Amino acid sequence: MLTSGTSGWNPNQQRYATATSLAGPWTAMTEIGDATTYGSQTAFVLPVQGTSGTSYLYMGDRWGNSMGGTVNDSQYVWLPLTFPTRTTMNLPWYPQVAIDTAAGTVTGVGGGPYYRLVARHSGKCLDITDNSAADGAIALQYSCNGGLNQQWRLQDAADGYVRVLAQHSGKCLDVDGGSTADGAFVNQYHCTTGTNQQWRFDDQGGGYYRLVARHSGKCLDVANASTADGARLIQSPCGDGTNQQFQRPAV
Repeated sequence: MLTSGTSGWNPNQQRYATATSLAGPWTAMTEIGDATTYGSQTAFVLPVQGTSGTSYLYMGDRWGNSMGGTVNDSQYVWLPLTFPTRTTMNLPWYPQVAIDTAAGTVTGVGGGPYYRLVARHSGKCLDITDNSAADGAIALQYSCNGGLNQQWRLQDAADGYVRVLAQHSGKCLDVDGGSTADGAFVNQYHCTTGTNQQWRFDDQGGGYYRLVARHSGKCLDVANASTADGARLIQSPCGDGTNQQFQRPAV
């Protein structure tokens, strides 16, 4: 079940729940997409069935009243819904969709390039835990698996800085609470104008970069130089450690 909250004409954070029967029991509601569902509210989900199987097309209302117009100015936002597991759902942003009604496929097009961020010391990928789209979901390292929660796009923030957006959620890599302290956690959070969401890629040679937080001047760091799955991402004073160096191969 994919649903919108109530906020008049204005878009809001969509959520979903799962059950094996309409009678329930249902899981708790889980956030999906960015904080405004890319400026839309859930209207309909269209199954597209064909020779390759069935895909699902999100069709969201972008009300004209929310954009300073009238209801007659309303638009649709169409996006692919993807399902990493039987009980999880992604709503990634793409500027276009390609729909093959014969094959039954719905594919996001454009908006990239998309990158993996791979830690030099461990060979593992920057990952948002449990594929979560929630504000505050933990950024960690995990074995690279091709998931959308390990894919990132860069958005210009001026003066050589960028926002780093998780493709599965549309949310930004964020130093928790804008802290300038050593060891402050790095999570995802809905994108704002805060400098704790702005990063500079400093070239370290060999295709590796340090990610320097604009608000603190400190570097994205895998805590304790751990090579384990699940090690937290933090900020620390910039040094020469390979746990502060990341490759960014295009997906």
